[in-house]
Amino acid sequence: MTQGHCAFCDGFLGRESRETVEHFRPKRRFPELAYDWGNLFPCCDRCQSEKKEQFDDRLLKPDDMDYDFSRYFLINFTTGKLEPRPDATATDQARARTSIQLYGLNLPERLIARLREDEHFRRDPSPNLDDYAYRFFLE
Repeated sequence: MTQGHCAFCDGFLGRESRETVEHFRPKRRFPELAYDWGNLFPCCDRCQSEKKEQFDDRLLKPDDMDYDFSRYFLINFTTGKLEPRPDATATDQARARTSIQLYGLNLPERLIARLREDEHFRRDPSPNLDDYAYRFFLE
């Protein structure tokens, strides 16, 4: 489904963190969805540890049919930081901010990791996007 990447940060599962399964809607608050396939996502333990049992209806769900990374986010290629698109609707900006906050997508170690992947990707003479973490950052 995610080719070995976290559904939320796109880091590699099992390489930089443990592999986990994320209940998009937390099972304590939504026990009826605890085993619902549409509520389960491959996830790194960092994203899962940041989100914990939090949920907000504005949270972006990575398998939504209309989800497109570039619709919601911009990348600062100097810092590695994800930012809501300034030209997005107010609703889409709020959804981006909520997702960044709940999954800790701008934690310092994530910024460093994105910049490191960008540097390796740019030096690779024939890069295969799926061989890199944070693929959305490299596109």
